Amino acid sequence: MKVERIVNPEYSQNCYLVYDSNKKGLIIDPGSKADYIIKKLKEYEVDVKYIFLTHCHYDHIEGLEELRKELNAEVVSSFECNKNIQNPSVNLSSLFSFPIKAEASDIIVTDGDITEVGDMKVKTILTPGHTDGGTCYLIDDELFSGDTLFLNSVGRWDFPTGNEEVLKESIRKKLFTLDDDIIVHPGHGNDTKIYYEKRYNTFCKE
Repeated sequence: MKVERIVNPEYSQNCYLVYDSNKKGLIIDPGSKADYIIKKLKEYEVDVKYIFLTHCHYDHIEGLEELRKELNAEVVSSFECNKNIQNPSVNLSSLFSFPIKAEASDIIVTDGDITEVGDMKVKTILTPGHTDGGTCYLIDDELFSGDTLFLNSVGRWDFPTGNEEVLKESIRKKLFTLDDDIIVHPGHGNDTKIYYEKRYNTFCKE
């Protein structure tokens, strides 16, 4: 499995291209402009038919609709995220005068669901708190955490549908119970590992 990080410089947001040895892949959180992501797909010659969303915020979905149409891809998200991407007030785009009202997701996933993409098995881990539809995706020993968990930090909870205590519970019960050596690819910033965050992330201390 290969993981390519596509950074949107405007928001310092991480979009991920993940693909197998046969160049069958998926996109996670298309926050960058669609043409920039498509350029990367052509560079790596990857066939993408799925777009996975970790949550609804505008900086993670700005390229979603154009990319969906260009690739004829299916969008995968939690039930709550599906609702929120269609609401500019909840996805925060209305605050910046470019309201995004995305179309409904094609596939709704819930906790523990496995989605097969090429040779990869993508496990859904629901982690509400940053938003009520927060979702992480585990592929082999690599976790795509969106804005739930960062290096030495976590996502904000003071936006619509956010909740501090729910976020703490999600991290402690859903993520910190994973294997220590799992690599964490966050929605912003650099990679980390589960064991490192368990030891040093002060937000998650009891």
